[in-house]
Amino acid sequence: MESDKIEKKIVSLQLGRELKNDFRVARVCEWGFPQVIESSLISYGKPFPTLFWLSCPFLKEKVSRLESGGMITEFEKRIERDGVFADEYLKAHEETTLIKKRILGRCTLSESQKLLLLGRGIGGIRNLKMVKCLHLQLANFLGGVNNPIGREVWSLLERTRCSSERVICRELLNRNEMNKY
Repeated sequence: MESDKIEKKIVSLQLGRELKNDFRVARVCEWGFPQVIESSLISYGKPFPTLFWLSCPFLKEKVSRLESGGMITEFEKRIERDGVFADEYLKAHEETTLIKKRILGRCTLSESQKLLLLGRGIGGIRNLKMVKCLHLQLANFLGGVNNPIGREVWSLLERTRCSSERVICRELLNRNEMNKY
């Protein structure tokens, strides 16, 4: 399909590299560009633990600033001291596992490979009280999972979209088209 090729092209430009596994766009921004993708959980026939990816360059930059400001540590401390928040986070891991089960039901992986993927949390996290990356948490939330960390990351962002004067993905596409000539 032509639309699949266009999506793959845009996501490759957003990520700065070609994505090796199949995916579907789980959420688009108001400008119509992929914001979050849902991975097929397989890359070159092998398990790939990350279900949702934040592909939007604008959001990736904003979330990186939160990470560099120490927010991962803050969330991990909150998980330790706030039982309600910790329970919500564990439920987000469980909800993610249910989505993985649905996807893996259509896959040709071995049972041991499927168990490996199902035995890990958001983004392949082994310790479900840890926060691997805020980008993963936000993508998980925007992908439809009731993830308390992703929800809070979203609320911490002062802006959640490009301005109409500078739509980053449109610029990436235009630059790519110009490089063809």
